[in-house]
Amino acid sequence: MILSCLVAAFAGLVTGYLLGLRGYGPAIGVPPPPSAPTSESGSAPVETPQAPPTPEPPAPEPPAASPAPPEKTPATEQSATPPPAEAPPNEAPPAEDPPVKVIPAPEAALMAFLAAPDWKSRALHVLHPEETTPQMEAYHATSPDGPTAYLSLHAKASEGDGGKDARLLGYLVVTESHPEGLPIAVVETPAGWKIDWKTFIEFRDDHFGRFAAGQGGDAGAFHVFVRNTHYFGEPFPGSEHLTAFRLDPPLPDRNQYAFVATDSELHKTLAGVTEWGRPFAPVLQLVRKPHGDRKFHLEIESIVAPNWRPRE
Repeated sequence: MILSCLVAAFAGLVTGYLLGLRGYGPAIGVPPPPSAPTSESGSAPVETPQAPPTPEPPAPEPPAASPAPPEKTPATEQSATPPPAEAPPNEAPPAEDPPVKVIPAPEAALMAFLAAPDWKSRALHVLHPEETTPQMEAYHATSPDGPTAYLSLHAKASEGDGGKDARLLGYLVVTESHPEGLPIAVVETPAGWKIDWKTFIEFRDDHFGRFAAGQGGDAGAFHVFVRNTHYFGEPFPGSEHLTAFRLDPPLPDRNQYAFVATDSELHKTLAGVTEWGRPFAPVLQLVRKPHGDRKFHLEIESIVAPNWRPRE
């Protein structure tokens, strides 16, 4: 079933962060938002000429080769919700990531963040506080505030070397409301380990699920997985000119169809990076497009960022 496949994929891909950090941005040429840092170099890569191979003396006859391992079958497509469930893809589930060494400092920062009684206390532990603190204040002016009780938390993966790129740990935090776990990024900064509040609140409060249900504004940016799919739903006005993709946030049972204009540049980009079932984890700008009486569909307006790396 789709859910079981996603759970296995999330476990193998660190519930989104490891895949999101290693997104296909440079390959597809998606520019980061204006405030995001640019790539390491603005110049195109230069190919190094290859020297001709040096002849080697004949080697002794090798022993009999062992049978070659069977080839992997390319992944098959899966449909988005609200389509009917389909069989899981043929590709083998990803291997378990090696255990991540427990580091006291980031775990202590995360525990203090989750235990904070209000947004002012929580703001001491967030990434990019100058920008994030006003957003926290505005958000909790209309949303409940308080600590986040958890049942367990585990470091699932790390990214970066602590040098030029900030080191990041991906934690999975299990709560009563999210027994499957919430992915939370903890990033090393000169001021200590800090938490990416924006994705935390997006996942904890299920912003994508609420948006897809018609709540809140008619547009928003969301961290999702994108997969190639076929549309099995009912036709709607203009659907013959649109192509569907499947979007999955790192939470179960939230998958949805989202559409782009067929043969547009955005369609070609998304089709290229999701070919043969390859997962793609960008930040997408989505809009709700109404049609008919209280009906609407989701359209992908742009790729805000080609990966999930926390940025200002």
